[in-house]
Amino acid sequence: MNRMRQLSLALMVSAAVSLIMTGMTGCKGDPGPQGPPGPGADVFEGFADGIQCATCHNPDVDTTYYIAGRAYQWAQSKHAKGGDSERNGSSCAGCHTTEGFIQRMNGDPVTSQYVPSPPGCFACHSPHSRGDFSLRKATPVTIGSNISGIPDAVFDYGKGNLCVQCHQTRSMSPKMPANPGSTDTIRITSSRWYSHYGVQGQMLSGNGGYKFPGYAYTGNSNHTSNTAIIQEGCPTCHMAEQSYPPAQGTGKAGGHTMNIHYEAEGGEEVPLLTGCLQSGCHPSSFSANDMHLVQGGIADSLTALRSALVARGWIDPSTNLVNASSSSPLVITPAVKAGALYNYFFIEHDLSEGIHNTNYARELLASSLEALRNP
Repeated sequence: MNRMRQLSLALMVSAAVSLIMTGMTGCKGDPGPQGPPGPGADVFEGFADGIQCATCHNPDVDTTYYIAGRAYQWAQSKHAKGGDSERNGSSCAGCHTTEGFIQRMNGDPVTSQYVPSPPGCFACHSPHSRGDFSLRKATPVTIGSNISGIPDAVFDYGKGNLCVQCHQTRSMSPKMPANPGSTDTIRITSSRWYSHYGVQGQMLSGNGGYKFPGYAYTGNSNHTSNTAIIQEGCPTCHMAEQSYPPAQGTGKAGGHTMNIHYEAEGGEEVPLLTGCLQSGCHPSSFSANDMHLVQGGIADSLTALRSALVARGWIDPSTNLVNASSSSPLVITPAVKAGALYNYFFIEHDLSEGIHNTNYARELLASSLEALRNP
């Protein structure tokens, strides 16, 4: 019995001491070193003071940003459906994934992304940390040149600068020589000998295409120097809003779909002309027909150039890639004729069929075809 009392007393004393020690802050030791950040900690950006979720995430109160509607529009975009977010390795994730793009814009090393998301809201904006939907970055962009002897270009088109963080060249090897001699040779060892699929920044600004020595180029189309486009860039046309009322077409083109045309209820393709018809741009008589005439002419010339390149064996018609590899290089002499191959991919990958910079695209095609016809 005495032993039981002694044990009970010891337990009571131990509990009391533990309670006292817990309440004594002076008994804590120095904090240990900071542990490594958890997964995703490098892209977590926190929350602005006083931010209230329902301001943006409740359609009944959101009359500023219309988040629900913008999210629906984005879901119809190529960014959502065809942004190639599976290209999530460290060399591609900086453009093809939201997570990698945030790292790039923050100046951090781009890492491979596990379960990545396509370029979405948080790629272009940081609403929670800023409390608004200002763009992450809209400073001018330096675009690398893939033509030896031609300096890098600086793209400065307002909000479009954010778009061209990605819609620009990647490096390629060998570079296209600017002014090769008549006996110079170029040796191509990659089937992907082209600047990139996203060359829209260069096309709009009139840079990046190969200009053949001796050909008289006359310049760019109005889009390159138009005041409205210089101030706003790509959103001028691609993010122009539909007319309200009527609201027909919402979520199909313009806005955050970034689509320049949509399919109407009857199945016909309808271009978004809102940006085209604004003050200082095309006249009110401008129509879809005018646009299609330009695209048709460029498409015909592009087809003719492709046929000439296929006939020379420079393009594999089954893959539409360069007919070259490290084990079977494509050797072109004189090297200047490789400019036609270079220009084909530059114009084809722009995807606008001449709309971004009609005159520039037309003259690059004409000079490329002429170069192939010459001995």
